[in-house]
Amino acid sequence: MNTPRHLHSITAGAFLISIACLGGTAQAQIGTTVIETQKAGLERQTTDPDQKREGGTQPRDWEYQLGDGVRTRQVTFYVDGGVPLYGKLFLPKGFTTTGSYPAVVVGHGINALSIGIEKFAARFAERGIVAMAIDYQSYGFSGSGSDDIRLLEPDTTTDGAAVTEANRRILLKRTNLNNVHEIADFRAAVSFLQGEAGVDPDRIGIWGSSNGGAVVMAVAAADARVKAVVSQVSAPRPAARGPVPIGANLQKDAVMRVRTGQGGEVDGGFSFKSKIDAWSNQRNRDVRPGTTLDQIRPTTAVLVVPAEKDELTGGAAGAIEAAKFLTERGVPSQAVVLPGLSHFQAYSNAGFEVGSTLAADWFTKYLAKPASPAMSKGLPALPPPPAPAVAGPTPSGVTVRDASFFSEAVPIHGKLFLPSGFNASGAAAAVVLAPGWGETAASVEGHAAHFAGKGLVAMAIDYRGWGKSGGFIYLADNTRWDDRLRFSQHTSKVRIRRKRLLPDAQVIDIRNAITFLQGEPGVDPARIGVWGVGVSGGHVVAVAAADARVKTGVALTAVIQGKDTPRESFNPSPAQRAVMVRLSRTGQAPATQPAAVAMNADEASIALAEYRPFNLTDQIPKTTAILYLDSAKDAADAAADWFVKHL
Repeated sequence: MNTPRHLHSITAGAFLISIACLGGTAQAQIGTTVIETQKAGLERQTTDPDQKREGGTQPRDWEYQLGDGVRTRQVTFYVDGGVPLYGKLFLPKGFTTTGSYPAVVVGHGINALSIGIEKFAARFAERGIVAMAIDYQSYGFSGSGSDDIRLLEPDTTTDGAAVTEANRRILLKRTNLNNVHEIADFRAAVSFLQGEAGVDPDRIGIWGSSNGGAVVMAVAAADARVKAVVSQVSAPRPAARGPVPIGANLQKDAVMRVRTGQGGEVDGGFSFKSKIDAWSNQRNRDVRPGTTLDQIRPTTAVLVVPAEKDELTGGAAGAIEAAKFLTERGVPSQAVVLPGLSHFQAYSNAGFEVGSTLAADWFTKYLAKPASPAMSKGLPALPPPPAPAVAGPTPSGVTVRDASFFSEAVPIHGKLFLPSGFNASGAAAAVVLAPGWGETAASVEGHAAHFAGKGLVAMAIDYRGWGKSGGFIYLADNTRWDDRLRFSQHTSKVRIRRKRLLPDAQVIDIRNAITFLQGEPGVDPARIGVWGVGVSGGHVVAVAAADARVKTGVALTAVIQGKDTPRESFNPSPAQRAVMVRLSRTGQAPATQPAAVAMNADEASIALAEYRPFNLTDQIPKTTAILYLDSAKDAADAAADWFVKHL
């Protein structure tokens, strides 16, 4: 990438870009005198061989001294209803639980650990801010998520129990780089801080660097509770929405993952070297902060701190574009370039002094007097839609067999309906059928049989935790691990949760079902469709908007949440916020049926309130044909005709 000409005109070792909002009124900005005061150190950092950091940070870069009166406390909080996450709280001098302090979540970069960025949290605490450095799930002292714990024996749980506790043989995976999960980790940390005595719940910020800098931008686009953001050495350039194609090599890896439970691995990270899933390169493309910048509200202030000579992001241009884009939309934003520095020099010496000071100044300014936007009303609980029955026996010549595949380490049950004359050497079109809210594959098998009678391969699936599929797995004992051993086998006490209503997880299950069909002999991998009803009719939209492999879809009596509503971050009501705080602070996987049922209801209330699939219709490629059916009458014939035509 060519460096923009204006970057060559840096004087006094500094470059600052301030952007005016629409209408010509200048946004309030922080000062940048720290760059001038650190001029000599910055210049030395660009020339001194001992201060080069071409391959990552070094252990000496992680060292720091606690400021006068700053205290620390290690805490545990929870994400995804059972995954324990590690946090280290840095409390400013004089902190009391009866006070009302601003707070910041501090998150690390790609395939890293919190110890590498604790020094930033310590510096924020010196400035009077409560700061919490966290390890993402499957890293450091945090636990592994449900999709990182695989049973090595059959899951015999049923929908008769919302939770089951048992000793089982498991395979535990670490260092699962997944930006989708890291967004959830940040948001759980925000919830935890909102419930922390002495913290003002309306003055919460987030800080991330490198890959973490991209993640915090995505968090700001998802969660309006975040009032201030600092993204360091990241380049969230504004980008168009739409699904990202899957390359041929990763497509093969995806098929291996759903059929065996694990795909290939690649070297990941810089300062901390370990293996990650090759699939991370594709999965993380579901989080492209540049495509969701328009969701950040004017009540969230964003500072980007790129490095001028960043060898990983191509320089500062992308971050500058992001700041300009946000300012034009009325979001308080600013870009301040670290002059002359490369990516990893931001963590040490003068680079650290400048970056941490700018961030602390930003948080001090924009966490002073919060302005709260109108809160979300949420959605009423949806009753399960009636099962769409199709009268009549299975058409002549259609054969039926069970299928099984993995969706994020959990075995998924599917029932395949194969048309008359189906041949493993052929290339038939195929359809995934997604059950409605609170339903199983049995509720859609009639439609699947009907589609097979029209010459289509059809597969009805059970979501994770429903029907004959496996449940969500959490550790229930003190099993220990080491990130240097990526896979380890244990006999551990686990809690298996079922009957959870999580739209995002269901969407991933559908996408993994597509992958399974693409690897099925006799199925044309380029001709796959999706069918859904009710809430899963919304899933059809969400999947088509996220996955370029979907060629067509049919949404029957779809729940159209998100239609004709602004595309903006979710701002929970007081009641919803209370649920989110409770889940983050007491969200360990429940051991009793009443607790599990109650947690399922809490989770579903938030997940459904946030789920707005019809906000995504403009992301669906023009080459993907979607049919919306408002009535179940004659729906099976209409859907079958649509699939035959468009597949």
